Amino acid sequence: MAAPPTISLEEFTCSICREIFQNPVSLACEHCFCRRCVEGTKKPLSPPTTDLTVIPNGERSSLTSRLVYKPTRFEKDVCFVCAMCRAESFGFYECKDLQSDLETLEAPCANCNKSLALCELRRHSEKCVPPKKTINTATIKRAFTADLLKQLSAPQAKALEKARSGQNRSTFQCPYCERANFTIEHMCRHIEKHHLDENPRRVCPVCSSMPWGNQYQQSSNVYEHLLQRHRFDYSTYVKYDQDEEAMMAEAIERSMMQH
Repeated sequence: MAAPPTISLEEFTCSICREIFQNPVSLACEHCFCRRCVEGTKKPLSPPTTDLTVIPNGERSSLTSRLVYKPTRFEKDVCFVCAMCRAESFGFYECKDLQSDLETLEAPCANCNKSLALCELRRHSEKCVPPKKTINTATIKRAFTADLLKQLSAPQAKALEKARSGQNRSTFQCPYCERANFTIEHMCRHIEKHHLDENPRRVCPVCSSMPWGNQYQQSSNVYEHLLQRHRFDYSTYVKYDQDEEAMMAEAIERSMMQH
């Protein structure tokens, strides 16, 4: 049995929205777009730059050897400007054969690999969520052999050591309960919803995760502390491999250079 023809999605992609054609139509220059997209190319009436009394020749599909479209002219009194070649056209043409290809030809979804007709693939792709990538930590650890570790620079070796130790300064555990993996913003919302009536004296999970942090130092009101002290992403401003004195010295040096 002969293998099905390989489909290039680019041949069935609208140049305006960069999605698979939806209700495809063609202008007189023979460039094809979604009907909704071509509506956005209207302009005030002006003399056409091409003779529209002749219906454009249909192109033949490399996949089916049939005419790509047999145009029927719509909106004859409206001027459209092609988004590809900038030619002006009065009206547009329905691409019936191209629509037929969209309904019969199939291609796999890039996320779930399910094979669908092209006309269904566009709607499916909008809702299909790509599977989460799983990381096999055991395989990663085996990849870091002794010979490879010797080739790492000092900063790379420090970064690997931190990764192996499982240090995480992007998400945090709630200071009140065992729920974890909160961003700072989501943790504040969680506290507002579940813990505002509890004793506010807690250890700040953000401060305690820092290299200079004290895991036992409690804040008098951890919620207010989070709002006032941690309304930014530490990774944007902080080098975790430096202590406070080194960061202060670097900040003073940069300030003196700029001012």
